[in-house]
Amino acid sequence: MALGKLILDETGNVTSNRVLSMDENSHSVEVNLILRGSIDGVNEETLWTYTALTRSDGSIYGTGNGLMNISNGEVIRLIGHGTGRVLDNGIVRFSTMLHPHTNSESNKHLNYIALVGEYEVQSDGTATNKCWEWQ
Repeated sequence: MALGKLILDETGNVTSNRVLSMDENSHSVEVNLILRGSIDGVNEETLWTYTALTRSDGSIYGTGNGLMNISNGEVIRLIGHGTGRVLDNGIVRFSTMLHPHTNSESNKHLNYIALVGEYEVQSDGTATNKCWEWQ
């Protein structure tokens, strides 16, 4: 098992947050964001919604869905999940796994790979996402 080439490289901003639930041990927040960049060398824009469950030990579990529009008009759907934490400098960092799927003939090779990556959100809501092919 090894990391392959960088497949997805994008930046953007969180557009909204919503508290879903909370108790004395955890809280769950819905996060919406728009990221722009490239997938496999093609320009794209992705609309993401994910849920982040912060647990009593400070660890965060996230799961979500992304709808990616690529520059040639095709669509790639993404399912993602990851584990994260808040760093001392206030950045939220996740280690992620993304699963793309498309009906596009030109991008169908993405249906057969998993993407492993790093997703970060700064305290001002700016976000970066980088994913490599998991070989």
